[in-house]
Amino acid sequence: MTDTDATTDATQGHDVPDGADVSSDAGLQVGDARLSALSWTRADLRFPVVVFALHWVFFTLIGALATHAAQRLATIEALGYRLPELDGWQRLVVQPWRNWDGFWYGLIADHGYDAGTAATAFWPLYPWTVRYVSHLGVLSYTSAGVLLSNLAFLLALVVLHQLVRREFGAAAAGRTLWLLAFAPVSFFFGAMYSESFFLLFAVLAFFYALGGRYWLAGLAAALAGLTRNLGLLLALPIGLLFVQQYGWDPRRWPRSWLAVGMPALGALVFGLVLWQIWGDPLTTLEAQQGWAREQALPHTTVQMALDQLDLSWARTLVASPTWTTLTSFEVRHGFAESEALDVVAFIGGVALLVLAARRLPLAYSAWCGVMMLVPLLSPSTVHPLMSTPRFLLVLFPLTIALALVLERRAVFFAVLLPSIVLGAMLATQFATWYWVA
Repeated sequence: MTDTDATTDATQGHDVPDGADVSSDAGLQVGDARLSALSWTRADLRFPVVVFALHWVFFTLIGALATHAAQRLATIEALGYRLPELDGWQRLVVQPWRNWDGFWYGLIADHGYDAGTAATAFWPLYPWTVRYVSHLGVLSYTSAGVLLSNLAFLLALVVLHQLVRREFGAAAAGRTLWLLAFAPVSFFFGAMYSESFFLLFAVLAFFYALGGRYWLAGLAAALAGLTRNLGLLLALPIGLLFVQQYGWDPRRWPRSWLAVGMPALGALVFGLVLWQIWGDPLTTLEAQQGWAREQALPHTTVQMALDQLDLSWARTLVASPTWTTLTSFEVRHGFAESEALDVVAFIGGVALLVLAARRLPLAYSAWCGVMMLVPLLSPSTVHPLMSTPRFLLVLFPLTIALALVLERRAVFFAVLLPSIVLGAMLATQFATWYWVA
């Protein structure tokens, strides 16, 4: 099925703007007026809202069922703090999604970075926003965090749908949203994590840069840089798009070239905060040692991961392929600690990066390449490719590249349906305190 044939199926009747090329390798020129401003018509919102609603209902049900019925590990304790048990509706709807990093973001929202230097490993925009929203109403920090994550993800889907629809066609936009919302670890977008914030600001940075509105692109990138340390790398695609539009001669550049450096403002603000509290703006770098990270070359990191790969859980499951075995502590814990998900995600990410380099403009693939490279330079001795599935999740150009090649309905569903099943299994792991990513 071609992109044109799939448009009605994938996007519920969303049409391509007049004159737009719907072929997968056709992109708009930088500065195109159609990408200069967001459109908020009912038609623009309907499809992303439907995708988001199905995503939220699916993972909320999975989390509630896991909390109610699945065997759960003990919650973590750090810096003298422990997560209290929630009750009522929050136990089923909120509690499954506050685990692991959610503990730290909630701690920062409640106590600030005075809680301990280990907290400085987590960048501030998300927990600051959680604290502000919580103080506005009657929501707990955890409930506010889950609410904000879901809201940011919804907004990210709206912007991403517009970006892909206008640059690659309506059918590709529809497939992109389905693939992203039901990726195996997409439940992180609704958890008390900063993934949805980072995704939103990254998509906005691309959206405005493609429309030639570099000050807005720089502002979005600065907010991404205040959300996660790698937000600084958005300077690369913004700079490439700027040069594509204005050329390499600085004498021809408008003053908006300064926006290319705006992603660094996030790190500058956070550094000033840490300097004021701890007397050292680089405290966040030192805090990474708490996650057993060290410096290494990329090939060394990959080799470390392969050396730690343990498939004994898979052999147990193959020997006794029953529901009891699948849900046993031996298999669930063995899988969580096996490095298997990280290795598979890394291999898949490299394959998608090659695909993106062939099918997408340079700014997209260059950003993804650098974003994938940097974590390889600081592996953890516990999990060398720690959090790789989560890092890849926010690299939306990889999802776009995949969507562009899954034109046939049968092939598209052959990828989407197993992704949904795996997502349910991984969400169950996460909701019950097994390590995922």
